[in-house]
Amino acid sequence: MSYGSRAILSSTDVSSPLSVSPSETALLLLDYQNIAVSRLVDAAPVVLNVARQMRDWALSKDMVVYHCLVDTTPGNRPSPRNRMSLKWRMYEDKFASMPALGYEADVLSPIDPGRERMVVRPPGTVSALESAGLLDELGQRGVKSLMLCGLTTSGCVLSTARQATDRGFIVTVVEDACFDPVPGLHGILSAHVLPATAHVAISGELRDAWKVL
Repeated sequence: MSYGSRAILSSTDVSSPLSVSPSETALLLLDYQNIAVSRLVDAAPVVLNVARQMRDWALSKDMVVYHCLVDTTPGNRPSPRNRMSLKWRMYEDKFASMPALGYEADVLSPIDPGRERMVVRPPGTVSALESAGLLDELGQRGVKSLMLCGLTTSGCVLSTARQATDRGFIVTVVEDACFDPVPGLHGILSAHVLPATAHVAISGELRDAWKVL
């Protein structure tokens, strides 16, 4: 089901992603790490392909692209006061035995080092805006609008969208480039939760809207 009507795609509306220039827009690719991709099962190829198409399109529009990842370097752990700290011990063992689980999916490997940046945040931190130096760099670049693609919808996508809105960014969630392994949850969040503060659009509709500018 498409929830494209939940996005305002008009260059005359100051709350719309189309109201700012490509140079003021950034695409954030959130947590497409192999351990998260493995939970998608049959949906993985479709979701990753949409994310790749969005990355390629963003670069063609001269937008900056950020690959936002959780830092899985050995020894990095959530704060002991963070509820994720207990669960992270299990993940540490997995990353120790198979480091590639912490790597971003190969299909999204950067192809333009000049406009694609890798940023990482500590384990247990959900919003990508907590990535080291990201907010400062967005400010320096004059970015006003963020487009979000990521895994999972209920995790980094929702948290990043909410924090980005609170920080004053125009926020757009690319619905078909996101997914959640909990059955039905992605659709519920896309239809009833995310649109409260963010635009929600499918990738093709979003790209088509930019063609008329």
